[in-house]
Amino acid sequence: IEFVTNADIGRNVDVNELRANYDALALTVGATKPRDLPVPGRDFKGVHFAMEFLTKNQKRLLMTKEGTLESQWDKDTFITAAGKDVIVIGGGDTGTDCIGTSMRHRCKSVTNFELMPQPPMERAPDNPW
Repeated sequence: IEFVTNADIGRNVDVNELRANYDALALTVGATKPRDLPVPGRDFKGVHFAMEFLTKNQKRLLMTKEGTLESQWDKDTFITAAGKDVIVIGGGDTGTDCIGTSMRHRCKSVTNFELMPQPPMERAPDNPW
């Protein structure tokens, strides 16, 4: 198994070369550009995009083998949920990551708004999670 990150298929990685050299491919993408919501209060202090929150938290956690921070992080721009009432809009993987990170920060509370209907209380046999 080989992982190739930050690849732009068709630009810095040739799709025909991939087909010729591999039996199977898994093309995975992540949305790093947020979808803004034009709602009242969007520009209030304390309203953040998920990837800004998660990336700053991840960089803070990365350590070298020597136990020093991998990259410098700015404690003045670090986003913490500690002691706060948190609202997460979206219930996908990224929203769930925001909820988990907020809980690890020991937030006061978390409210999640989701567009999809509430999932069943029991997992379906064909659903791995």
